[in-house]
Amino acid sequence: MSPLVLVGPVSALLALASPSAGVDPRSSAVPPAAPVSAAPPIAREMVTKAVVAAYSAHVHAEYAASREAAERMRAAVRAFCDAPSEEALARARETWVAARVIYGRTEVFRFGNGPIDTTRGGTETLINAWPVDEEYIEPADPAAKTGIIRDPVKYPSLGRAVLRLHNQRGGETHVCTGWHPIAFMLWGQDLSETGPGARPASDFLDASSPHAARRREYLLEITDMLCEDLVRLEKAWAPDAENHRMRFLAEPDRSMRSIITGPSLLVGFEMTGERLAVPLETRDQEEEHSCFSDTTHIDFTANIKGVDAVLRGRGGPGVIEVVRTVDAARASSLEAALRVAYKAVHEMPVPFDNAIRAADGSEQRARMEAALEALETLGEEIARAGRALGWSLPTEPTG
Repeated sequence: MSPLVLVGPVSALLALASPSAGVDPRSSAVPPAAPVSAAPPIAREMVTKAVVAAYSAHVHAEYAASREAAERMRAAVRAFCDAPSEEALARARETWVAARVIYGRTEVFRFGNGPIDTTRGGTETLINAWPVDEEYIEPADPAAKTGIIRDPVKYPSLGRAVLRLHNQRGGETHVCTGWHPIAFMLWGQDLSETGPGARPASDFLDASSPHAARRREYLLEITDMLCEDLVRLEKAWAPDAENHRMRFLAEPDRSMRSIITGPSLLVGFEMTGERLAVPLETRDQEEEHSCFSDTTHIDFTANIKGVDAVLRGRGGPGVIEVVRTVDAARASSLEAALRVAYKAVHEMPVPFDNAIRAADGSEQRARMEAALEALETLGEEIARAGRALGWSLPTEPTG
């Protein structure tokens, strides 16, 4: 089924109703406010179809960009493994961070029973599962003979099938594939209170470590796997193909509910609870999302940019415009909450692990709590918008 093409006055009205079209998702500036007045009376059905079409194109573009960035990272990782040096390691780390920024914007596509959620084995768990029990990959004790890298008897092969089989085997923290294990290999454990992990390049030199060859093999394998998984996601959303996108466009009402469920759970469950409330309460840097690289603040800003893109739209109308067709005041409230959360997240202090340990009453603590409050409010507003559309959105992931 071809995506809806809007022509004449309708396309002009929808362009006006999409205040975020043309906004650069890489910018850290707060997006401009939308008009407060309700959009002209366009049928909800037509706006829904337009949102679903614009969303589908946006998802494909973002996964394509993420795949391209991951492939640049893979090239840097290969160069490092071919000739380990501090310079090559620094370059590999840089490309990981750059690729991570783009992937972070795609997390809002989760939770809707799409390809990221439903691929056999769980694509999300293969790509982005956390927290990571480092001991499962390689123990900190240099004399230990356990873990995937140090135990060739239990893990004689480090091939894709073996690693997929053992990802989260025996426990949710037994993560051995995806972004976070790659970061662990590039940075090592974050034992510093002032910076990220500091794994030396010599860990990958045969002359310096008896485990260097398996470290290189494992790092190369999980980097290749990540790229393969992103290719699959990109293909699932490609245009003009018999794939998930084709089915998604064919059922706009059902797809619209999936679209709004993504930001609802990412904000209301994942960002507020798992990634911010828990570390704020425990003050434990092990609860930091990207603890090895100390780039958790980038995860948050990338996530909120992804949420903004879905709610306000990219290349067409977003969720807010569907809400506007049934309740203009609710749409304005949602957009206002989004603007406050967007600003608060970008004002979170860096580094994240220092901020969560800041004293009660400190400016750092206050800014973190302000971000949490703003995200909680945004999550509530998204849930109210869902109810305005006739849906009771889930409050936590299922399955």
